[in-house]
Amino acid sequence: MFFERKGLLDFIEVARRLPEVRFIWFGHVPLYSVPRSIRSIVTQEHPDNVLFPGYITGPVLEGAYCGADAFFFPSKEETEGIVVLEALASYQQVILRDIPVFDPWLKDHVNCYKGKTVDDFVRLVQAAAEHRLPDLREAGRKTAEQRSLPLVGRQLRQVYEAALHDESEKEQFE
Repeated sequence: MFFERKGLLDFIEVARRLPEVRFIWFGHVPLYSVPRSIRSIVTQEHPDNVLFPGYITGPVLEGAYCGADAFFFPSKEETEGIVVLEALASYQQVILRDIPVFDPWLKDHVNCYKGKTVDDFVRLVQAAAEHRLPDLREAGRKTAEQRSLPLVGRQLRQVYEAALHDESEKEQFE
């Protein structure tokens, strides 16, 4: 989505500072629904090394996740970060903004890389593009597996069964 809270402005600034690296922003939202300043960045005021291909699914998106040197996600605000889970599950080096929603399940230099500033992101993205970052892909993939739907479903089932058990015990003593 083309929103400032998704980190679009920092994404563009990192791309400006790293003209030798190609940056691709996947996703779409009708341009009439975004502020004029963001709309002009997406339509014309971005560096040549930035692509906005729109909303992509299937093999093209899977290829992007698997074929990139890194997944860079400078979002300033998230609820869960499903795209981060997708990137981790795709065995990708993940670089993201250090925001509370990712704590404690994402740990800097353990299963991802975190930055706070544009300078941090430039350093991390450049190191990823040059294959100088220690490889955290396996740890990231394991993190995604721990948050898989079947595993979370089993955990929820246990919680509900425990709650039902507690409720039936209460009814026995009333």
